[in-house]
Amino acid sequence: MADAPIREIEAGGLKFLVEYRNFGSDRGPAVRVLGKVGMNQVQVLRFDCFEDDPHYHYDPDNKNFQLHLHKDTVPDPVAWSLGELEVNLKTMLRTAGFDKLAANVDTDAIKSALPRIHGAIEELRAGA
Repeated sequence: MADAPIREIEAGGLKFLVEYRNFGSDRGPAVRVLGKVGMNQVQVLRFDCFEDDPHYHYDPDNKNFQLHLHKDTVPDPVAWSLGELEVNLKTMLRTAGFDKLAANVDTDAIKSALPRIHGAIEELRAGA
C-alpha cells in the first residue's frame, strides 16, 4: 500500500505534517513537526504512532535521538503524542537542541490546533 497523502497544519510558528506511514512491516500515523531554523524549514520532532513499535524522534534529520514507547505504559501513542504537543512541546524542542525556536513558539495557538491535527490523524487512519 502506498503512503497516504500528507495533511499540513500550521500553528504557533510551526508546521505539522500528518501522514500515515508504512515502514517495513510496521505502520501507523505520524506527525512531523517542522520549524524555521535560520533560513531553513527543519524537522525538529517526529512522532511515529506505529502499531508494533511506536516511538518518537528528537531532531530526526540530524541527531535522530529516538525513544520507544512501551505499549504497557503508553497504550495509545496518538493520545500520548498529542498530549506531549500540548504540555511538553517547548521542553521537547529544547531537548532536541532548538532553544530559539522553543522560545518563539505560541503554545496557545498549537493547543487550539490539536483538534485539527487529531482529525487529520483519524482521517488518514480511516483511509489506510
